[in-house]
Amino acid sequence: MELTSVHIDRPEAGRVRLCGEIVYDDRRSARDQYWFEFPEPYADSISESGNPWLAALLPLAARLNEPLRLCRPVDGVLVANASRLTEIWRQWYPELGVVAIEADEQKNDAAPVPSKTAALFSGGVDSFFTVIRNAETTDRSRYPSIDWLISVWGFDVRLADDYARLRSRRALAARELGKEFIDVKTNVRETRSRQASWGHIAHGCFLASVGLALERSIGTLYIAATHSTSSVVPWGSHPETDPLLSTRRMRVIHDGADAGRSAKTEYIARSPVAMRSLHVCFRSRSMENCCRCRKCLLTMMTLELCGALATCEAFPERRLDPRRIERIFVDSPINEVLFRDLESRARRDGRTDLADALGRCLRRSRRTRRVMGALKWMGTRRAFWRIARAVRTRMLAGAIR
Repeated sequence: MELTSVHIDRPEAGRVRLCGEIVYDDRRSARDQYWFEFPEPYADSISESGNPWLAALLPLAARLNEPLRLCRPVDGVLVANASRLTEIWRQWYPELGVVAIEADEQKNDAAPVPSKTAALFSGGVDSFFTVIRNAETTDRSRYPSIDWLISVWGFDVRLADDYARLRSRRALAARELGKEFIDVKTNVRETRSRQASWGHIAHGCFLASVGLALERSIGTLYIAATHSTSSVVPWGSHPETDPLLSTRRMRVIHDGADAGRSAKTEYIARSPVAMRSLHVCFRSRSMENCCRCRKCLLTMMTLELCGALATCEAFPERRLDPRRIERIFVDSPINEVLFRDLESRARRDGRTDLADALGRCLRRSRRTRRVMGALKWMGTRRAFWRIARAVRTRMLAGAIR
């Protein structure tokens, strides 16, 4: 695949768009245009190099097993790191390719060293933890103070969804935290790059590509960790891979892997800003926390156990129904760790209502996952795939996911 050209558009007043034209070697689709859109005041920060494009295109190139050719020069450190990154991916997923990168090397830049520190900010538990803890950190040699919070429309929130209310809430939270808010819009997940799994491969690269698109100003970029080091698994954003998206002028920090989700939730519960603005739900396709999906209920249970749910304005409902908890489908071993830890804490704190409901939820989920494994195999067989789909639909009917 090849980045054939790059240009700047102004799609509307006050906005500036960095666009790249992409063609594919396999010719299954003729071409794509990828774009990143920023507020006009940040136009001077926009990259002129191939660095953001390398990060954005690398996951799909690995999935298609195609070389990656870039018409703009790329930082030599990033090229070397990208080779290491694709090797790690192949260790995790042997079907992926190690990508050959063809691009001129970026020459020494005489421009001033980028001075801003930015963090990707979704308003969820992980990103709030990174921002709040950073404000309390004293070791600035390792963890520079965050200046910018970057919120992206087009990743967790689809371009088709109404983003205005969520944007306003995140912008208000940024101001209350004393940070400058930058709202970015991108179509990366609506291009052919959707073939590169967002969860398992791509999202660390996509997040880094946003920071690299502003690399003329950003010297350090924080990406909030999804998993803790005690339960880390192959994942698109990972403590081994995110730092490999650094260049010689921009450092990427994978932050927060030293704390589990329960500890993070309890930490941010001390912050009135987080308790007003926390947004963890993308199941409902609304700008509110639905209080009914697995992620909402996990967060609500954690807040309940640390005594913060009753005053958390971010959740319209503040009462937990054990019958609803029993219906949660815990779909993976990594999520089981989170729920099992919560069950242990609930029992330790004397909340037998929550602990018993979680125990029943986990037992049912284990049985369901075993059957799902067999159904997945059946789904690959022509004679059985309809039966497998019907059984799966029936088994998950009424389950909370």
